[in-house]
Amino acid sequence: MSDPESFDLVIPRYMESRHNGNALAAIGDRPANPRAHKKAFIRAVLDFGPVQSAIDLGKSSATYRRVLNSWLPAWLRYRGVYSSFEEAVDNAPKSLRVGCDYDDVAQTFERQGFLQSDYPAVFWLREALKDGASVFDLGGSVGISFYNWERYVSYPEGIRWTVCELPAAVRIGEQLARERQESRLRFTTRVEEADGYHCLLASGSLQYIDASLADSLARLGSQPKHLLINRLPLHGQRECVTLQNIRWLASPYRVFHRDTFVQGLKSLGYEVVDSWTVPDHDCWIPFYPEFSVDSFSGLYLRKST
Repeated sequence: MSDPESFDLVIPRYMESRHNGNALAAIGDRPANPRAHKKAFIRAVLDFGPVQSAIDLGKSSATYRRVLNSWLPAWLRYRGVYSSFEEAVDNAPKSLRVGCDYDDVAQTFERQGFLQSDYPAVFWLREALKDGASVFDLGGSVGISFYNWERYVSYPEGIRWTVCELPAAVRIGEQLARERQESRLRFTTRVEEADGYHCLLASGSLQYIDASLADSLARLGSQPKHLLINRLPLHGQRECVTLQNIRWLASPYRVFHRDTFVQGLKSLGYEVVDSWTVPDHDCWIPFYPEFSVDSFSGLYLRKST
């Protein structure tokens, strides 16, 4: 699927099948993950009722919780449950860097291709761009969505696409744009610059940001009409902060309470037009099944006032 015509053929099948819990089959299965079976086995053991009950006995002790997390193999992505980003950082392994503001981290995203969970987001971006040719890409790394999605979206002439990122990603993104002679893409570190944009895109990024999206939007003089949010860990009953292992570093990572997240945006005049499940992303937190998310979510909201 390398051209807009093929996208138009596959997206109706994807949009229909995702509501039946078979979205991945509509566009092809993911390559097998060699660690998936090991993760499934560990999860089955730890989440088994009697084992979980025994583990829970000592959770009131912070020392006990740290010991639990230290036993986990490094390739398991999430560990610990905390009340804030600050508390998560305080509990990060001392041997790892904390956060994502590093050049080598930003450079790894240059190679990220089009993901299966991008399909519904691209579908709604095409609709949003009919209202205006400006996109504020919050947490858009080095511009990966801008580059990858142009295969499927005919960007309007004069499109203004701004990526808001950490300083390291801004440096790498600006360098990459110069190398590609791309003048339609610019970068900033200030979320306040979203003021006046037609569409705000946040794809797999809000969970790394401590500030609330609703609070950030409330401070804008002119809020975007369209909100396009993808690959977000939404939980039906709880919220928390955990630590995500990203190879050689750890980052605070938020799990959102779905109703609280959506209500915050509705209070600003947004209405949910569409939502979808992202079954190829999950957040399993060992020892804390009650906070885990089996599949991520996507949302398209439009301002009604």
